[in-house]
Amino acid sequence: MKSAPYQCFCVLTLSLTIFCQSGLCLDGEKPTKKKEASSPAAKTAGWEIPWLQGTSLSKGTIVIKRFGRLQRNEIWDPPPGYDIGGIDYLANTVLALDEKSYEGSPAVQKDIREMKSYAYFYRARSRGRKIDAENPSREELEGVKDDLRKAVALGYTNHLEILGSKKELHLIFDHADFKELIRDLAEKAFKRIRDGYAKQVTDGFALFARAGEKSWKPDLKTAGGDAFWPAESPAIVVLSRIHHDGYNKFIGRIEKLAETKGAKPALRTAFYQMKADNKARLAQTANYVTTLGTTSPYCVIDRGQYRTLRETLKDRYEEGSAKDGKKAVFDIFQPVVIFFDSAGIPIYQTNGVLEDWQIEAVLDGFTAATASAPVKEAEKATPPAKEPGKPAEAEKPAEAEPPAEAEKAKTPDSSDD
Repeated sequence: MKSAPYQCFCVLTLSLTIFCQSGLCLDGEKPTKKKEASSPAAKTAGWEIPWLQGTSLSKGTIVIKRFGRLQRNEIWDPPPGYDIGGIDYLANTVLALDEKSYEGSPAVQKDIREMKSYAYFYRARSRGRKIDAENPSREELEGVKDDLRKAVALGYTNHLEILGSKKELHLIFDHADFKELIRDLAEKAFKRIRDGYAKQVTDGFALFARAGEKSWKPDLKTAGGDAFWPAESPAIVVLSRIHHDGYNKFIGRIEKLAETKGAKPALRTAFYQMKADNKARLAQTANYVTTLGTTSPYCVIDRGQYRTLRETLKDRYEEGSAKDGKKAVFDIFQPVVIFFDSAGIPIYQTNGVLEDWQIEAVLDGFTAATASAPVKEAEKATPPAKEPGKPAEAEKPAEAEPPAEAEKAKTPDSSDD
């Protein structure tokens, strides 16, 4: 009978064998997975990077993902007994690819440039971790920064990822040129975000404009008994419950920015509760508004009116998306800002608490969308001059209607009916 130590050794050997066959391999990926090996479609790129276990990498997206996986597993060097594998090998192999060899393939050249931007970034991290913190040389530190500059020049823009690499790059964090690099990347990232949001707002107004005209304009009154809707003018309605933390943080800022943009007269709030005539809740609402110190008018709508408003928004959003050939999923969460034209037709909405620059963007979009709003009654009083020799047309009966009756004629019944 074999000794106990020998039996333990056999069990340990068997366990390691099973783990290596079913667990992670040397670069953090299960060896049975070979989906990243070169395929006929991928080989059209014309380049391949030999990898472990007889596989190869031949897609730019796969190479970039592999950099991230290797870094998360702290695999910088090839495994013992191998001359391939690890971040250093992958970075140097990518940087050795000759972009000029693919002048007839712009897509391949683009992939190579993107891969090289990541290769320089990860090589900078690899260099940084090898520097003696007690005695760093200027050449070593400049080498790290030079790789970062090359990464940025090739299109690497993730300044947050660079700042998150402090473990390897901490020795250059106090350098003035490094701080300037991060500042420049951060400013450009913020500009991209702002430009992208402005486009999102413009596209959103255009989406609602493609939908059929479906209005929501019930006869609502403010707390003081006045008409809730601006007379013959567009409106901006903030929809929320009372004691809503998001509304608390939001309403004061949108009031201030709306006043700066000249849109304060259009701004209102509609508080949603189960029953609009609940006197106790109305008193709570009044105290809540007083405590917040808001100055824009407000009303209270009930559950039925809220549901009708929600369906109106949903129908217009989905119809506008469908006409654009897209299938969009409607969503709504408070505080909601709903933009209406003068007829009570929703022309855009936003969800949640917005930053100041986002509020400015949607207010600009609202102004642009309502610039060609219907002429007000006061402006209709002076008719345009008639052409010489052309007889004046008799006024149509509909134009002689009182404003209230004309509005009722073109507005669907409210949800209360």
